[in-house]
Amino acid sequence: MLYFRGKITHNDYHLAIVGSRNCSLESKKKLFKVIKKLPQNIVIVSGLAIGIDTCAHLSAIKTNKKTIAVLPCGIETIYPKQNIDLSQLIIQKGGAIVSEYEGKMRPTKKSFILRNKVIADLSNAVLVAEAQIKSGTMSTVNFALKQNKPIYAISGSKGTNYLLENKIAYDLPLLFKNVNN
Repeated sequence: MLYFRGKITHNDYHLAIVGSRNCSLESKKKLFKVIKKLPQNIVIVSGLAIGIDTCAHLSAIKTNKKTIAVLPCGIETIYPKQNIDLSQLIIQKGGAIVSEYEGKMRPTKKSFILRNKVIADLSNAVLVAEAQIKSGTMSTVNFALKQNKPIYAISGSKGTNYLLENKIAYDLPLLFKNVNN
């Protein structure tokens, strides 16, 4: 069961965007350019974490796309607290915040991993913007792979380069081709 605030659309293409909390400015710039080029009916799904997730949500809002933030805690608890205003903006702009947990449950180590599964579950595909080879980001990739969902990556970090070099992920031109069809 999922709890949510805001609007969730079911017919649009949902693209999960995941990546490092300690991301580079270069990755943020690349991600904004990618999101800006995506069709308007794409819904960005991410985890509201600091770093790539925040950049994904803000970029979606700046380019008039809907976004869904998946929480690792209860629907009445926004984590991290720095993103309380962002969570409210997401709802105001026609998106949603989503959680498997009701009430004010605090996040746990396990709930972060389960949040990553929900991100994969809600999405048609996953885009990795920046990552380390061993990271929480890769757990989202693994959940999506188990569901036979396509993985895309922006080159430039150890994790994304690994995904591309090992043909686990597709490069951006294929993402644009697939979402525009």
